[in-house]
Amino acid sequence: MYINNVRDTIRKLDDGEYDEYLKRLRHVLRRIYKKSVKPSELKQRVDEFTSGKNPKIDYFEAYLLTFDEFATNGAISALHNKKIHMPTTWRQLLVSTTDDQPLSPDIAVHLQDEQILIQVKALFYNSVGYCKNKNKEQFSSNLYSFNNFLKIK
Repeated sequence: MYINNVRDTIRKLDDGEYDEYLKRLRHVLRRIYKKSVKPSELKQRVDEFTSGKNPKIDYFEAYLLTFDEFATNGAISALHNKKIHMPTTWRQLLVSTTDDQPLSPDIAVHLQDEQILIQVKALFYNSVGYCKNKNKEQFSSNLYSFNNFLKIK
């Protein structure tokens, strides 16, 4: 039952969401499972899964983890056959794009200060807002350039 719900949830993704799902799934497989899969092979595996083929357990876990990257409680929603939505709030965007890695102690010690938290939020809003563009390629290029600027030491 739950496996079929996940299949249905993947099938309900529109083309853009499906492409994004595959990209994030590939990233999850590389990062967590140390598996390198070609995009075409990965698409074939997911298509086979949605057509009824039983997945390997690590791939099924990766499918669920990828839904968690899409949205808060994404895996639970997929298991219950609920529609998964791309992030629509700043909080959802931040949660869906950050890894579950601990903060550096050098940063964490300062987050008790309300003014510092306000500045961290402003940095996030301003960074993404500065890069925004209706054209996807230009938006991606802006993000890339801005990130490279921030890496300057």
